[in-house]
Amino acid sequence: MKSFCATCCRPTNHKVLKEEKVSSADETGWWDESKYQIIQCLGCDTISFRKLYNDVSYQSGFDEDMTTQELFPKRGPHSRPIKSYRNLPVEIKKVYQETIDAYNNELPLLASVGIRAVLEAICVEKKVEGGTYVNKNGKAIKSKKLDGKIYGLLEKGLLTPNNAELLHELRFLGNAAIHELTTPGLSKISLALDIIELVIENIYIARRKAHQLRSSRESK
Repeated sequence: MKSFCATCCRPTNHKVLKEEKVSSADETGWWDESKYQIIQCLGCDTISFRKLYNDVSYQSGFDEDMTTQELFPKRGPHSRPIKSYRNLPVEIKKVYQETIDAYNNELPLLASVGIRAVLEAICVEKKVEGGTYVNKNGKAIKSKKLDGKIYGLLEKGLLTPNNAELLHELRFLGNAAIHELTTPGLSKISLALDIIELVIENIYIARRKAHQLRSSRESK
């Protein structure tokens, strides 16, 4: 039986590394069986967990296999892998991982709130408490809300102007989820996660790699 692999992002063949069977029956002839398996993808070697359930009462008069499977961690065609981000501060990584978990478990409201929380966590880690922007009337406005913090990241040189505009879209998404309980679709959440991952990579990963290259060049 094929199972969806979160690394390969498609159903693949797996081999069973370990299996435990649990079955039960009663006097009416009803019988069921559950198999708890540690499985490994034959494409990428990723190891995960699978539960197979078979209820013979559903198979009366049918020749096809009625076995159902449940995968752990939960995953499917919409799911996203959790990126390792080795150099990401622990507090931000924790919020990011929980946000991906919410998305993969099809909890879009919590996922959208989580995306905003990742952005807030980045501001806390970078000690950005606010910023200044120019409103539609040309007046400079100081703000300690999230809109101001985004401009604060820009003022510190941690964001490009284009990335700052992208983050405002995440702010709008989070505001709608928190204040209006508006539930976005998974496709919108996926796009928002693309943006927040891009920001994480720009602020934490790319800068560290650039520093490593500079240090290597200067040492020569």
